[in-house]
Amino acid sequence: MIYLTGDTHGGVDMRKLSRKELKRSHIELTENDHLIITGDFGFPFTPDDIKEYESNEKTEYTEWIRWFKERPYKVLFVDGNHDNHDWWREQPVTEMFSGRVQVHPHAENVIHLMRGEVYEIEGKTFFTFGGAASTDKEWRKEGYSWWSGEEATFEETEHALDNLERVGYKVDHIITHTMPQSISSQLRGLRFIQLPCSTAMFLNTVLETVKYDKWFCGHFHLDEVLAAKRLFVLYQTVHRLDEFDAILNGEKTMYSILRDV
Repeated sequence: MIYLTGDTHGGVDMRKLSRKELKRSHIELTENDHLIITGDFGFPFTPDDIKEYESNEKTEYTEWIRWFKERPYKVLFVDGNHDNHDWWREQPVTEMFSGRVQVHPHAENVIHLMRGEVYEIEGKTFFTFGGAASTDKEWRKEGYSWWSGEEATFEETEHALDNLERVGYKVDHIITHTMPQSISSQLRGLRFIQLPCSTAMFLNTVLETVKYDKWFCGHFHLDEVLAAKRLFVLYQTVHRLDEFDAILNGEKTMYSILRDV
């Protein structure tokens, strides 16, 4: 079974994946399941995380890596703006799910779904495109807590269009971190100012040219549905993929798993 959720931010928003919180929603992830995180994964984040792991220190990062390795299921994620793009750029690329992936060198069940790929997972096709523009980069340090690789490059968008052409501009689902610039203004309760974003502008093209059943993104720290576009914004929500039709039909509520927050 495939499950989806929003940003985890390197441990800051991991409570939703605790056994206690999942149990409250009658979710039990097994070795046959895949959990997809819609960006801002954050493991690792700063260069300190990597140094601490390599020196065998017991730190928050190393404890989270141990936690991931103990999960029986696979954790898949697209990158967000708050991911260490310099580090991921150096990691080996292999093939899985009929597309290019990067397996986390510290936890082999954690897999980066790369930009512009089309995957087949549990019989469904997924187009993935991570990245976004940070609204807080002026308060961050380049190479330590912010990376220019957060934004889409021309080569990545061309690669994406080549793959979409190969599948006839039709997939079952789309997984991104941000959403098309043309529809982000429809979000209610938007908590931060939006800046020009090359990734969001490219996703306008995807929206206009690709046929899809559902689109999932994170980034906005909201749990919301844009029903007209069949687009789900995820944050604290954790749902099975097959539940989203019921949500669109009004048969099920898209609730935050952290009901008391």
